[in-house]
Amino acid sequence: KGWVPFTSGGIMRAKIEGEDAVRALYFKREGLSYTVVRPGGLSEDEPRGVGAIELNQGDDKSGRISRADVAAICVEAATSTAAANATFECYWADTGKSLGEVGFSNMTGGTSKDDAAAYVSGKERKGATWGELLTGLQPDVPGAKQQGCGFSL
Repeated sequence: KGWVPFTSGGIMRAKIEGEDAVRALYFKREGLSYTVVRPGGLSEDEPRGVGAIELNQGDDKSGRISRADVAAICVEAATSTAAANATFECYWADTGKSLGEVGFSNMTGGTSKDDAAAYVSGKERKGATWGELLTGLQPDVPGAKQQGCGFSL
C-alpha cells in the first residue's frame, strides 16, 4: 500500500485524503484551527516576498514559487486568524495559470505575461503585507467537495 500510482488521480487523491485527515483532526474542536497550504511548483529561486505572491482558493489556478516564500507563508499563516480553517494555493502572481496550462509553463519557466489573456479565477488574493494577503480567505465548509477526489470533513 505504500506506493501511490500517478495514474487515475492516485497522487492527487492521496493529497486530498491527507488534507481531509488534517481537517478531521480539528473539526469541531473549539480553540484549535488548521491551515492547508497548497504551493505551486517549488523552485530554488531567491524569495520574492509577499508582494510577488498570489493566493487562490478552489484549486483551479497555480504557478511557481520558491521554497523560501512557501516557508514564509506557512509561518505567517500559522499565526494568522485570517487563515484559520482555510485551504489555499500559493504561487508567484506572474506565473499563475489555469491548472490545465501550469505544468508545461512551470517546466519552461513561463510567466503569465507570456499569455495574450492570463487566466483569472476571480478568487485571487494579493497584498503588500502578510495581513493584506491573508485577509479575506474563506474558511473551508465542512462536507464541501474539494477539487479532485474526496470530501472535506
